[in-house]
Amino acid sequence: MAKGKGKVTKPPRGSQRRPGKTSENSELDDYAPEPFFYDEEEKILALLVFLGSAALYICTMYPGLPGGDSGELMATAKDFGVSHPPGYPLFTTMAAIMINLFPIGTCAWKLNLMSSTIAGVTNMMMFINVKRFSGSDAAGVLAAGWCGFSRVFWMWSIQGEVFSLSNLFIMVIMYAAWRFANAEGKNGKFYEAKLGALICGLSLTNQHTSVLYIAPTALWVLFTLYNHDLADTYSLFQVGLRGLAGLSPYLQLPISSIFFKARVSWGDHRLFSDFKKHLLREDFGTFRLVSSSEQSTLLDNFMVYFNDSKTELTIAVWILFVVAMLIALTLGSSKQREVMLIYMAMFGTYHLVFDSLANIKNPSGIFHGVLERFWLQPSLALCCVAGCGVGMIIQFLKEKAQCPALKYLFLSLAVVAVGYQIQHNYEDCHENDNYFFWHFSRHILDQLPKRSILLTSGDFSTNTFRYHTIGEEYRTDVMVMDMQFMQAYWFYIMLMPVNFPDVSFPGLYKPGKESKYPFYNLKTFLDKNFDRYPIYMCVEVPKQEDSIEGYYEAWPFGMCKVFVRVSDNPDPLEHITSMPWINLEKYPLPDPDRYEPQTWEYTMAMSMLESYSKPSTWLWNKANTFQDQALKKKYYETAMNMMVENRKHVFDMVDKGLVTKNIVYYISPLEKNLGHLSLIMYSITKKEDPEMAAYWTAECKRYWTNYVEWHRDTILSKDSMWNTINSIIKMEDFSGLQLVA
Repeated sequence: MAKGKGKVTKPPRGSQRRPGKTSENSELDDYAPEPFFYDEEEKILALLVFLGSAALYICTMYPGLPGGDSGELMATAKDFGVSHPPGYPLFTTMAAIMINLFPIGTCAWKLNLMSSTIAGVTNMMMFINVKRFSGSDAAGVLAAGWCGFSRVFWMWSIQGEVFSLSNLFIMVIMYAAWRFANAEGKNGKFYEAKLGALICGLSLTNQHTSVLYIAPTALWVLFTLYNHDLADTYSLFQVGLRGLAGLSPYLQLPISSIFFKARVSWGDHRLFSDFKKHLLREDFGTFRLVSSSEQSTLLDNFMVYFNDSKTELTIAVWILFVVAMLIALTLGSSKQREVMLIYMAMFGTYHLVFDSLANIKNPSGIFHGVLERFWLQPSLALCCVAGCGVGMIIQFLKEKAQCPALKYLFLSLAVVAVGYQIQHNYEDCHENDNYFFWHFSRHILDQLPKRSILLTSGDFSTNTFRYHTIGEEYRTDVMVMDMQFMQAYWFYIMLMPVNFPDVSFPGLYKPGKESKYPFYNLKTFLDKNFDRYPIYMCVEVPKQEDSIEGYYEAWPFGMCKVFVRVSDNPDPLEHITSMPWINLEKYPLPDPDRYEPQTWEYTMAMSMLESYSKPSTWLWNKANTFQDQALKKKYYETAMNMMVENRKHVFDMVDKGLVTKNIVYYISPLEKNLGHLSLIMYSITKKEDPEMAAYWTAECKRYWTNYVEWHRDTILSKDSMWNTINSIIKMEDFSGLQLVA
C-alpha cells in the first residue's frame, strides 16, 4: 500500500483467496471484480436495449451484398485469407467461423447478421457506460438509442463491415476505464489493468484508430499504477503480457500465408517485411485514409466533423457534451472527475491526431463517406459523455423532487425520444430489399463468355466480383484480376498459382509505354493472352497506360469494355448493335434521390446511368474521326437512334414505377447530347434536305429546353456549353449558325 493512502479496502463479501498462492502482494489475490450487471433491473434493461437494437438492425439489414469493402472482407474470410491493410485479423477470424459454421444463409447474409448483432451489443455497452457514470437508466437508454439509430451508425451497423466491431471495442475500452477508476486498492487496480490491456490489444487487431483511445488511457493507467506501487518490472510485465495476448489474432496473417491457399489475399506474410508493411499500412500511409499527397488541416477536418455531427446527432448533443464536462469537473465525485478527464482525453486525442493526418481535402461524394466511417469512433465518446450529462441532470432533479415516479417518467421520455430517432432515420436506413450490388455484379458476370479475363481496379467493382466468384462460387470460370494486385510481387507467388495457372504474366505489371523485363505493360499482357481468352475491363484504362494505342482498343460492352485488336479491323457498328445492354427491368438501379452522394448506392446509380449512354457517345466520337461524310452521317444517325431508344427505355421504366420520375434529372447528359447531335444533323442536312434540317432544329430545341428545365435549380453557367445552349433555344432562324460537324 502506498504511504499516506489510508486503510486498504476490504475485499467484497464472498471473495476468496486462490488456494496455494502466496506472494509478497498476497492482497492481489483477494479482489472480486464488480459484477457486469449491478442488479436484476439493470440486467433486464440492458438486455432489452441489446435485443431491441439487434432486432431492428436485423430487420433492416442488407439481405445480400453491400457496397464498399464488404465484398472483399467476405471473400477473404471464406478462404481465411488476409484483408486489405492492416488485415483485420480478428474480424476475418470471426467472419470465417460465421461463414463456415453458421448453417443458413449466404456469406453476405451471415456477415450482415454478425455485424447487426455486434451493433446491438455496442448499444448495450453504451447504456451500461452511461448508467455506471450517472446512475440514470433513462440517460443510458437515450444515449444508446440516439447514437445507435442515427443515420451513419445505423447504416454501418447493418452490413458486413469492420466498423460494428470497432465501435464495440471503443465502448468496451470506455467501460474498462470506468472499472479501472473505480477499482479499490492494489489488487483492484492490478486486475483491471491486466483486463484492460487484453481488451486494448484485441481492439488493435480490428482497427488501428482505436490506438487514439488507448494511448491516453495507457498513460493514465501507468501513472495510477505508479501511485499504487505497481510500476515494478514484474507488474508491468504482467500487464504487458496481457496486451501481447490481445494482439495474438495477428498470427492469422502468417498462418494464412503458410497453410491456406486463399483465392483473394493481400501480401506474403511468410516474410516479416511484408507483415510489417501490411500492419503499418505503408502502401497507404499509416493513419492516412488514401494513398494521396493531398493534405487538409486539422481545423478543416474538425469543422467538417462538427457540421456533420450537428446534422446527424443535433447541436443538443454538443451542448450536453459541454454541460456534462462542466458538471462532472465541478460538482462530480472524484471518480467522476477522473473518468470524465480520461473520456475528454480520448475524444481530444482522436481528433488531434486523426484530423491532422486524414488526407482527404474538401471531401465530397464517396470520399465524404470514407470520412464518415471514421467519425463513428469520436461520435461514440461524444454521445456517451452527452448521455452522462443528461444522467447527472436527471439525478439532480430526482434528488430535489424526492419523487420515485420521476424515474419512470424520464425513462418513458427517453423511449419516446429514441422512437423519434428511429422514425426519423428509418426511411434512409432500411435496406432489407437492397439487392443492388448483387444485381450489379450478376448482370456483368452473366454477359461474359466462358473463361473470360475481367480486369478491374478499385473497391466498387472489384469487391462485388470477388464476392460472387468466391463467396457464392458463381461464374468461377471468369478470372477476375485486380490491376492493383498485378503490380505487387506477391500476386505472382500467392494468387497466380491458385487462380490463374494458365494465364501468361510476363513479369511484374507496370503501366506505361515501355515494357522491359522484369516489367510488362497492358499491351504485353494482351499480346500474350488475347488469342487465348476474351479479355474485358470493368474500369477505365489507366491514364498512364498508352502502350495499347494503335494496337488495341477498349470498346463498350454493357457496363464494361472489351478489348479488340486494331489489326483485325473490327466493325464498330456491328459491335455496338450486337452488344448486351443494361436491363433495368431485371437489374434495377438505386434511386439517386434516396441515397446521399457519399453512399455506394449513389455511386453505383451514377455509374449505371453513365454506362447507359456511353456506347452511343462512343459511336459519336468514332464518327468524328472519319473523313467520309456519308459514313460519318451513318454513324451519327446510329448514335442518335441509340440515344433515343435509351431515353425511351428510361421513361418506360418511369411509367412502370421501376424508377422515380426524378431519374430524368440524372439522365440529363443524355438530353444534352441529343441536342448536340440534333444540331450536328441539322448542319449535315441543311443544304440537301431543308425539311429534315427544320426537323433537327426543332429536336435540338426540344432536348436542350428539357435539359435547361431539369437543371433550373442548379448553376448551369458551370457548363462550358451553357452559353451556346442558352442562345440556341431562343433562336428562330438557324441559317446563320456556323457549326463544324
